[in-house]
Amino acid sequence: MTRPPCAARWLQRGQITLLAFGLSLLGWALAAHFSTGLYQARQERAFFAAPPQMNTDPAARTQADPLVLGRIEIPRVGVKAIVREGNDETTLAVAVGHISGTARPGERGNMALAAHRDSFFRSLRHIRLEDTIRIVTQERSYEYAVDWTEVVNPEDTWVLAPTDGTVLSLVTCFPFDWVGHAPRRFIVRASLVAPAPG
Repeated sequence: MTRPPCAARWLQRGQITLLAFGLSLLGWALAAHFSTGLYQARQERAFFAAPPQMNTDPAARTQADPLVLGRIEIPRVGVKAIVREGNDETTLAVAVGHISGTARPGERGNMALAAHRDSFFRSLRHIRLEDTIRIVTQERSYEYAVDWTEVVNPEDTWVLAPTDGTVLSLVTCFPFDWVGHAPRRFIVRASLVAPAPG
């Protein structure tokens, strides 16, 4: 049985529309991935090529983002990303975000960093107790060891509260495989082992 010509035309238009929509989504995803990679590479070069007073490369200086604090590294799970001040969507699209109001690298207290579970913190699902986490700044590197992980509700802001010790809290959404806005948060808490020589 053949479809009426009108129905066939509508079906063909629907297929073309869906194909165009799919291609536009793919293009958007590729552009976002490229933009993130470009930002990370530029900031890595601008921030770590040389200390600011010695960096004579004009291209590196003009590409330097003044909001960059350093880099996070978790060697065992393959995390290595630029850390930028703020946890707004613009920041989280290109970097790991430092949650404002929490301690900064090397300061006593609780330094909290956030990233999306499907980008920079994707590998946190594999984190283990005592894993090493490094925060690298232009001045020195700070090494932390993972104390615990926990899944909490979004309103459980105690994980961001100041502490007496020097600790690091990593925050991402949970479950890792959730489609859409995930209902909970995955927390990694680590304590400073020692600042490495700069």
